[in-house]
Amino acid sequence: MDQIVRPGDRIRIESRKYDGGFHRSWLQSVVLKTQDPLLVANRDVQVTESDGSQWFTKGLAICQFHRDEWFNTIVLFDARGSYRFYCNLASPYTWQQGVLVYTDFDLDLLVEADGSYRWLDREEFEQNRRLYSYPPQLVKRIREAALQLEERVRSGEDPFTPGFVRTGYHLYLSYKNYLMG
Repeated sequence: MDQIVRPGDRIRIESRKYDGGFHRSWLQSVVLKTQDPLLVANRDVQVTESDGSQWFTKGLAICQFHRDEWFNTIVLFDARGSYRFYCNLASPYTWQQGVLVYTDFDLDLLVEADGSYRWLDREEFEQNRRLYSYPPQLVKRIREAALQLEERVRSGEDPFTPGFVRTGYHLYLSYKNYLMG
């Protein structure tokens, strides 16, 4: 059953590995938009790693999660207001005991505001593909999602547009006080 969330709700985000093991969590994010794709934001949030270590992000992140797409995207803002996109090849999200959960497949795409991009962590993806014995259908699905993501970047589709970034930022401004409580 889906979690009922409303704009302004605070949630925790958790990524897992293919075997269901804990990978990383973000302590608190605020829901900006509930329609698919779900839009959430966090700023200077505490992150817990699988080894128990903790650290804080720097700056604002606006995150887009999908029910049916095999990736999520994060607009990362720096102190000057510049932004870039960090995209995780990942399972569609689910709700588990009130936590937004997805499986991270380690292959990431970094997209600059000008639309240039580069793939990250290809070696990590290949290592974990073998370690966790990803089934061929899963590998095919991840590779298809990678191609789909690249096509969205090249064609300038949302979320890779200045309009999406502006809209997300203004939604964040409407709800930023919800992160303080």
